[in-house]
Amino acid sequence: MKLETYSSLAAFLAHWRTLARAGALEAGERARLAAMRELVATLRPEEQAALAAPAADGASARHRERAELRLARELRIRGLLAP
Repeated sequence: MKLETYSSLAAFLAHWRTLARAGALEAGERARLAAMRELVATLRPEEQAALAAPAADGASARHRERAELRLARELRIRGLLAP
């Protein structure tokens, strides 16, 4: 499935988290979530964990920021993040 272009990384992350927490999804939403998970899976496991968990301290906030930078770079490469 081709994902739409997101206006910001925050918009992508909010959409990803909303779909991930939703109960029953329609077929299109399941496909979209699978495509989003593939993108997040390009990150290292510790980066994926940093995106999924709330930042509890300074170190975890830095890990999250680095994960967000890498994910934003991946989204830009794929043309999924508006310039």
